[in-house]
Amino acid sequence: MTYRADLIRVVQTVVVPNAADVDQHARFPRAALNALGARGILGMTISRTVGGGGQDLRAAGRVVEHVARVCGATASVLRSHYSAAAVLDRSGPHWLRAEIAAGRHLSTLAAFGKSGEVSAHGDVVQVRARKSWVIAAGEADSYVWSCGSALWLVPAQAPGLLVPADHAGMGLRGTVATCVEADPVRVPASNRLWSEEPAFPWFLVLGAAVSLGLMEGALAEALGHLGGGDPRTRADLARMRLRTDAVRVLYNDTLSAVTWHPERSGDRVRLLAVTATEAAVAVTDLAMKVCGDAAFRRDLGIERRFRDARAAAAIEPTVDALLDSVEIYEASGRK
Repeated sequence: MTYRADLIRVVQTVVVPNAADVDQHARFPRAALNALGARGILGMTISRTVGGGGQDLRAAGRVVEHVARVCGATASVLRSHYSAAAVLDRSGPHWLRAEIAAGRHLSTLAAFGKSGEVSAHGDVVQVRARKSWVIAAGEADSYVWSCGSALWLVPAQAPGLLVPADHAGMGLRGTVATCVEADPVRVPASNRLWSEEPAFPWFLVLGAAVSLGLMEGALAEALGHLGGGDPRTRADLARMRLRTDAVRVLYNDTLSAVTWHPERSGDRVRLLAVTATEAAVAVTDLAMKVCGDAAFRRDLGIERRFRDARAAAAIEPTVDALLDSVEIYEASGRK
């Protein structure tokens, strides 16, 4: 099954016309997500046995990158949704998987921040924790919530789930990302999710897809504005192209590693996330430079991608945290 034609149609007719408004007013991209859900794209990674598309991480990455070229916020919501869905498809309840497959349920990760604590009271579990940078906070239908070494399915309407109303930030404003607190949240003990392995590689690899989309979008806008004819900008445009292509090579290599050797791909996934994040900051910075005063015009969309790239760099796990966890000495053969 291919989603390319439907994806292109939704991007052109819904995502592009709303991208500036989503950013300017920190408005959640509900119209785009509804359109993507109606065409099966929200449920494309869910198993075919429950009506999903059965697509893999590579296919999800293509969707996220394509959307990120025009709207980083919408792409980031998809990133978190697909990451949560990868967990839910393995250990979530059948009815919920079917709802995601049908495009009627949006989920998100609440994985970063204080670990918190869990206490059991018969068939009910009490979760108390505070999570930072939760994408689609207050808009998602459910959260895949990490607490200790376990993951829990937390419905959006669960009592005790507190979501601040102010979502304004520098970039990726339409993600309405913010801290979410369980103070505490009570869920059935059966809401424990037993498969957490997909969350880490999916979230980081799809984050790299967002970065690739931001870079490609910034480069396309810069070339469209300049026409490539000014010799003073050619070197910087070439640097943008080379930096983007270098990330793409590493991205494709990492996807192969995750597919064929998932147990040995952890460090490669981390290094991809670092490389892509830093490259997106550098490429969008060059786009601002080569376009001069025009880069600050909202209609060009370069300053939005510039802000989005920097906001993406603040999403946990941060670059420094990822580098701290890489086994650099073991990889180089030194102890």
